[in-house]
Amino acid sequence: MLTLKNKFACLADLPSMPTLLMEALQQVNSKHDMTTLVDKISRDPSMAVRILRIVNSPFYGMYREIGSLREAIVLLGINRVRDILVSICFSKMLPIRHKDFNYSLFLHHSMAVAECTRQLASCTNTSPDFAFTAGLLHDIGDLMIVMHFHPDEFSQEQASTLIETKRRLLGFDHMEIGGRAAQHWNLPTAIQEAIEQHETPPQPGAAKSLALLVYTANLLIVKVEQSNEFALEVHDPICTALARLNVSIDQATHCTDSGRQFADQIITLS
Repeated sequence: MLTLKNKFACLADLPSMPTLLMEALQQVNSKHDMTTLVDKISRDPSMAVRILRIVNSPFYGMYREIGSLREAIVLLGINRVRDILVSICFSKMLPIRHKDFNYSLFLHHSMAVAECTRQLASCTNTSPDFAFTAGLLHDIGDLMIVMHFHPDEFSQEQASTLIETKRRLLGFDHMEIGGRAAQHWNLPTAIQEAIEQHETPPQPGAAKSLALLVYTANLLIVKVEQSNEFALEVHDPICTALARLNVSIDQATHCTDSGRQFADQIITLS
């Protein structure tokens, strides 16, 4: 097991957040200067093309083809553009390939949880500002483990014991190192906490939080990935989480379906 002193030394090798992403997000967060935002994105033609392809995808159901980046941003909305920028940059940022790690499945799951978290935020009147990003990055610790360790050591483990196995072999799990990565990137504290707690059941009486949204979204998406059906009402942890959020089964089904559809579109078009 790694010692406490050096077990997070791999954080020093993490790539920086892409400059375009940081600059674009700064403009998005200001919510004022549309011209500057369009200019920032236009500097990367591949990024601009991706946004245009996404806005014209069936997921958004536009009644005509959108050819202007400015119009695409107006139609999608500032917050949605931020979500798309984050997802595209995330997919380009860590192009890990390992024979024992299914990168495509990881990316699809991450994007599905991101959109499901955003939808849950809307259903619960919770601030959506960080919902998508927190959902997208919730499993970033798994990617870090692939980057620096040997995923084949975990490939034969059952899901129920996988977290314990990581702790035993590495001295930490993907939630802990994922939270440290978010801290390394100076992401908001709420996102750090959501990453660290996304597989931790909420305490009785726990208030609505970003961590609870991500925890619930992850449960929903994993359930559908495992069974490919929406029998959510027979899953006790899901029912407990939905009750804490005051979200119905029908709403949860919609959020889950939207998450999967969004992931399908983004991966296909980007």
